[in-house]
Amino acid sequence: MSYVVRHWRGELSLPIAFWVNFVALNLLLLALRPGVEHVLLSMSLDDDPRFMARMALLHVGFVYGVIYPWQIVGVWRSAGRWLAGRNRRLWPLASRAVLVLSLVGTTLTAVGASAVYRDIGTIAFGPDRYADYSLQRVGDGSLLHLEGYLGYRVARDVRRALASGPEVQAIILDSPGGWIASGRALAGVIGEHRLDTYSFEGCHSACATAFISGRNRFLADEARLGFHQYAVPFGGLEPYSDMWLEQQRDLQHFRSQGVNPAFLGRLFQAEHGDAWYPSQRELLAARVISGVVRSEKVLFGVDPVKGQP
Repeated sequence: MSYVVRHWRGELSLPIAFWVNFVALNLLLLALRPGVEHVLLSMSLDDDPRFMARMALLHVGFVYGVIYPWQIVGVWRSAGRWLAGRNRRLWPLASRAVLVLSLVGTTLTAVGASAVYRDIGTIAFGPDRYADYSLQRVGDGSLLHLEGYLGYRVARDVRRALASGPEVQAIILDSPGGWIASGRALAGVIGEHRLDTYSFEGCHSACATAFISGRNRFLADEARLGFHQYAVPFGGLEPYSDMWLEQQRDLQHFRSQGVNPAFLGRLFQAEHGDAWYPSQRELLAARVISGVVRSEKVLFGVDPVKGQP
């Protein structure tokens, strides 16, 4: 700690303050930056994006709000001591000139990245645009029914529902989609608990990633599965996101669930604003679903045609 304080006060020699604490430390941070960004971005698609966005802002705040000012102030003060105590002025003045150029460059970089920080801040502290969903036990208590979007907390809520109802054997997914991360997180919970999956009204986009994780998978007569390409939900983050790679990851997940490779070739052909709705016959042939059921039979054990169990 004394070393940190001595640098801040400008008590270290100018060569140590400039070359070690400014140049070398910045080179180290620059070398680590791609790895940190990769970890944060990849984890944001598998975990809670809000938490990872807050970690990203904390990282940026620590580097540019703590480390960088510490570097600048320490070198500037050390250069001042050098000017006061020595006849040679070129070296301290050059050091200060480098600091000024660094401040200008950092400011311009921050302005250029304002859209990125804005979007990260929206993820971290803004409202969840997909928070509108409900989760309840239905039938004889062995079924969970999820209706609505896949918001940030959906996998956590399902996990809690399963903890309070160990007799649950299946989950009904009726959802137009939501966050990629939420679909993957929910897929993990479904696979971990070896649940069967159903859809009575339809399961689309990110919901399909959760649906395919079921041990056995069923659609009601009228239900469809919808597939389309992924898209970056926040424009500022587009340069840092590879949606093609993310699609390949989920294709591998579908493949591991036994889906026919020929079917997988069409999974992400539809544009994000559109969707591909394969027929139930196609889904059965591709081993996406195990069968077609009647919702009344699943919920109440009643065949609506006969009106009897």
